[in-house]
Amino acid sequence: MKTSEIFETLLKNLKVGETATTVASRRDEITKALNKDFRDKDGCTDYKLMVGSFGRHTAIKGVSDLDMIFILPPGIRSSYDGDTGPRTILERVRDDLKARYKNTEIRVDQCVVRVRFTSNAFKFEVQPAFENADGSFDYPDTKAEGWKVTKPREEIAATKECKDRTSTNMRHLARMARAWKNANGVNMGGLLIDTLVYNFFDQTNDYDAAGTGSFDLMARDFFAFLKDQPEQEYYLALGSQQRVHVKAKFQPKAKKAYNRCLEAIADEGKTSANKKWREVFGTSVPLAKSASESSRSFKDTEEFIEDEFPVDVSETVSIDCEVTQAGWRPTWLRTMRRGGILLKADKSLRFVVTSCSVGEPYTLKWKVLNRGPEAERRDMIRGQIVNSSKRGARIEHSDFKGEHVVECYVVKDGVVVARDRIDVPVSNTSLKTPNVS
Repeated sequence: MKTSEIFETLLKNLKVGETATTVASRRDEITKALNKDFRDKDGCTDYKLMVGSFGRHTAIKGVSDLDMIFILPPGIRSSYDGDTGPRTILERVRDDLKARYKNTEIRVDQCVVRVRFTSNAFKFEVQPAFENADGSFDYPDTKAEGWKVTKPREEIAATKECKDRTSTNMRHLARMARAWKNANGVNMGGLLIDTLVYNFFDQTNDYDAAGTGSFDLMARDFFAFLKDQPEQEYYLALGSQQRVHVKAKFQPKAKKAYNRCLEAIADEGKTSANKKWREVFGTSVPLAKSASESSRSFKDTEEFIEDEFPVDVSETVSIDCEVTQAGWRPTWLRTMRRGGILLKADKSLRFVVTSCSVGEPYTLKWKVLNRGPEAERRDMIRGQIVNSSKRGARIEHSDFKGEHVVECYVVKDGVVVARDRIDVPVSNTSLKTPNVS
């Protein structure tokens, strides 16, 4: 498959699609309910602004967090100037929306009112704000007990300027970066992604007019740019120059993506290239079947979490594997791999979450995928999405040689918000009768 075909299909598959219509409908319903109270107007959908990734047109399918500003009437400003003003205005918005959506979870959260729709897993964050003469907004902060300034219009304008200057490639790359984030469990906010993409195009014009046939090189150079970023607490957001904080280190996973890009580029035109790009950008990359794959004898039983839940990574989870054998002291797999110790067959494997930033309650899902000729010969590639064997753990057993992979997904409110994977290379095959792969 040509490089251009791979990336054109990827971008097509990443589009928000029909979800945009549902988002617009919810947005307008919210706006009407608030305009009825604050302006005594029926059916009015004015005085709103979509911000965040959706407002900058860099969102992709699976988007679940939607940010909007409801513009307050300036005449009521003096009524909310005191220390309690921010909380009072947020509670008024909350009560208006509770009256509109009686069975929906709605609550105040410091600067916004969160509205969580269970029917489509959307979570709207509604921020009431007063518009200033320069186009910025004053928004309430219950923690600071005061009003702060946000400048989303400057961020939207900077995104559009860069998109126009780069033949829309800025928007394409921002969407590809989100696909990488969701496929590899990279905890990065949307504004940070767009800022880094903007900074990438600010230091090179090599891809300002590039077509999709060059997107392999653009991806390679973008991840080279990311992996070499210095560690820092925040960046200055595109356009507004306001601080956007770094939630977790992204450089190590950017380095892995960079190496996968090199491998995919070296395999251009081969079916293996598509698989390498899938490791970078996920299941939105099309597969290409080779003649040998078309005639394979094993059943392809692999399932994908994206087919069961929206994926919008915004948290961090880490997993490891406790390796045990009778008569031996338990060892952690990541420690073994760092020490160059091979994992052999006939070991008991207990995969567990070692750290997780997601607040409970949540659900863990797992995938155990067996790779290699031995897995195919046995017709045991597995790969189904399964539950924990016991609370917080997946119990397995090393049985045969191959490059096995275990993935863990954290599902919160119907959305996959964190994921991690661990490679499990087994160096030999058991001579015993197999019981568990």
